Amino acid sequence: MKRKILVMLLSVLLVASMLIAPLSASAASKKTVQIMQVTVDGARVRSGPGSSYDVVTSVKNGAKVFYLGKEKSSFYYVRTDHGVKGYMYKGFLKSYGAAYASQVYYATQRTKVYKKASSGSSKKTTLTKGQHVIVYQVKGNWAYIKTLGGTGGFVKKSALKKAK
Repeated sequence: MKRKILVMLLSVLLVASMLIAPLSASAASKKTVQIMQVTVDGARVRSGPGSSYDVVTSVKNGAKVFYLGKEKSSFYYVRTDHGVKGYMYKGFLKSYGAAYASQVYYATQRTKVYKKASSGSSKKTTLTKGQHVIVYQVKGNWAYIKTLGGTGGFVKKSALKKAK
């Protein structure tokens, strides 16, 4: 009797593990990227993790950057919305949100952002070449995007490339 219960319990555990495994594998494939907000004006992005490294660019207070998952001493490795990578002092950053890494794209050319998925629609803004955006939905030749500044709209899918 005890043996039958043990065999049945092991069978239930085996079936449960087979059902859960695909779920955990799909969750692992959904890699996220952290979005950080800059808290000081003129925050410097440097070529290395320290104040002695060259300044690559500076970023305004309130701007958003992607945290690329690397931290050295008190510096985070980041990517600005214009694709510049470098290190920023982590004291200048606060957590803002996250996106799936698979949603992060950049503009391959200067391109218009429209209110609707039509080039006949009114223009909301323009993306500069290299500007990074988050793609939320694709419909045919159009993608609904949001800039890190929060502007949403539609762009032609052909003007975007997946960020690495």
